[in-house]
Amino acid sequence: MFLAYRAASYLDQKEPEPAAAAATQSLLLARRIGAPRCVSVINDLLPRFQPYAHAQGVPELLQLASA
Repeated sequence: MFLAYRAASYLDQKEPEPAAAAATQSLLLARRIGAPRCVSVINDLLPRFQPYAHAQGVPELLQLASA
């Protein structure tokens, strides 16, 4: 959950690159260990990444989340 909250904090600061990195790490880990609450938190953050669709790491995160 820490990484998911870190991603949200970076988004609050309008820092999409580190936010995407933290969200990607969080999503991969949550899926690996079977943590649906964490996956849900990341999914809830995804709309906040839309304005940054071309920022480094964001397209990869959005693709991973849709898989």
